[in-house]
Amino acid sequence: MENIEELELLKMLDEAEEDVRNGRVSSIESTFDEIRKKLNTFDSTKIINNKKYMRIQGEELAYKTKKPVGVFVLTWRRVRNGIYSEEDKNTYLEVDKWFKENLPEPPFYGDNNDNPLGATTWFKTNNSSVMIEHLKPLLDLLDKYNVPYEIAYSDNPGKVIYEDDYQIGVIDYDK
Repeated sequence: MENIEELELLKMLDEAEEDVRNGRVSSIESTFDEIRKKLNTFDSTKIINNKKYMRIQGEELAYKTKKPVGVFVLTWRRVRNGIYSEEDKNTYLEVDKWFKENLPEPPFYGDNNDNPLGATTWFKTNNSSVMIEHLKPLLDLLDKYNVPYEIAYSDNPGKVIYEDDYQIGVIDYDK
């Protein structure tokens, strides 16, 4: 975090979390309205442009990798478990279809999507704006259903075993 706007935003987030935790606010929504307004004027490209890769991931762990699941698995689990409405399920399916048609599928996933190497994928920040724009409906669904997720940034997320124009696939260095 390099500039005062970034530090101010982080401080606001910390304070909001503390207010919610300690029951000092009656509505989480009103607490985060101010933060959302700040985010709308915040130039996140300063952070993104400083890192090579990004990954949208949840708190839930993948059984194979023991790492946080990515946005597609995080969303798919809600579809599979019947949590999403039919309309929201269709939104997921439309986004998934678009990605299957426009983003190469790394070969390490295997025939049954079993991912025998335990790899994770990361978007390249220098070439991912189109992908991120198409992921927005999935993030909206996660927000709608209060599913926690984070956007992680890294210059070195692991040993690269796959690369295309938009993403890399990585495994731990000790594998």
